[in-house]
Amino acid sequence: MDRRDAEHLVRRTGFGLRSQQVEELLGLTRSQAVDRIMDFSANPPASPPAVVFNEEESRWSQIRDLTRWWINRMQTVPRGLEEKLVLFWHSHFASSADSVSYAWQTWDQNKLFRDQALGNFGDLAHAMSVQPAMLTYLDNYRNKAGNPNENFARELFELHILGVGNYTEADIVGSAKAWTGHMLSEDRRNYEFHPWHHDYRDKTIFGITRDWDGPAIIDEVLRGSKKLPAARYLARKLFEYLAYQGPDEAVVATLADYYLANDLSIGLLVRAILLHDEFWSERARFAYVRSPVEYAVACLIGAGSSQEESRPDWWLDTMGQELFYPPNPSGWHLNGYWISATSMWAKAGFARHVAWKAVDRDHLAEILTMGAPQAVSLVLSFFGLPEVSTATRRALEDYVYAERATDEWPLHANLLTLVMLTPEMQLA
Repeated sequence: MDRRDAEHLVRRTGFGLRSQQVEELLGLTRSQAVDRIMDFSANPPASPPAVVFNEEESRWSQIRDLTRWWINRMQTVPRGLEEKLVLFWHSHFASSADSVSYAWQTWDQNKLFRDQALGNFGDLAHAMSVQPAMLTYLDNYRNKAGNPNENFARELFELHILGVGNYTEADIVGSAKAWTGHMLSEDRRNYEFHPWHHDYRDKTIFGITRDWDGPAIIDEVLRGSKKLPAARYLARKLFEYLAYQGPDEAVVATLADYYLANDLSIGLLVRAILLHDEFWSERARFAYVRSPVEYAVACLIGAGSSQEESRPDWWLDTMGQELFYPPNPSGWHLNGYWISATSMWAKAGFARHVAWKAVDRDHLAEILTMGAPQAVSLVLSFFGLPEVSTATRRALEDYVYAERATDEWPLHANLLTLVMLTPEMQLA
């Protein structure tokens, strides 16, 4: 592992680039480095703000404080891959805080993603199917025999465990009936199975006719007749999240076979992706557009700021990614999904705010007495950007020269802002 490899691994498995994290990996083999990145025992226990459990508080303030807590954890934990995977599962099994009856149910879901981030995918899928936030969001708490609701059954196949093209409308109809009775308690606090609302008649799903119950469908998909397409669906999605979009089918097939051979282990699948030659290829480097949350946390790290000081939650909605409020059941997507004029203007506003907060505490004030090339290099290094293009570096240096000729503006605030808005800062 040389410095460039170490920076690639840290950048792709976390939310920013800290020199200490890079130094720890230098000289290790790829296998040793990946094992260290995946050792979440170095992270402190996750303890959410107490307001989340105070049902007298407003939902808005509870989710606001939970958002701020999560952003802080993304920024500060030694092993950022844990929160990176929680963010992945938050989008994969999308549900909105708008739909839950109690804010702590949103926290329970977030905790489930963290507890199962590297666990068994079958266990995660089963737990999520009866988690109160999901039961509410996709309406299965209202799914009754004689009046089945297909929302959850459809998204379970399309988004959660199987993928488009691997099931029929008839399979969805049968699945909806199988999930009848998997509901909530009367106060909507906890999952309950209500046998009087369950459809016990035979249903035909994937050409198999029997008295199906909902959880048995998950087992059939993941370990039975649909296990191969299901494995490839998850392997492709995780590979694209960690490496790059559009992998060759041979890469996906190899990863899926390994995942099936290891009893649906998410951890071993993630490890296999991070050790795959394609993860280390030039195609994978800087091939990932940071989501707004990832961008905001990277800015905080580079500017030596914090969520308390810079409040990224004020800008995330306009950037296009408000934590705990995914836009729809398909969650957020990758790369081009994040590129828009509106998002860029919001990033500019946030970057300017972060820069001014940094100036208020004299962060990087030493660049005022440096030559232009040295000042630019120093600021780029703080944001983990050693590989900027010649055009980017020249533009930043030209700006410093021009600004010093007029001496009208706070140079370090402007240079910080511009670095956060470079094309390279948008990528990981």
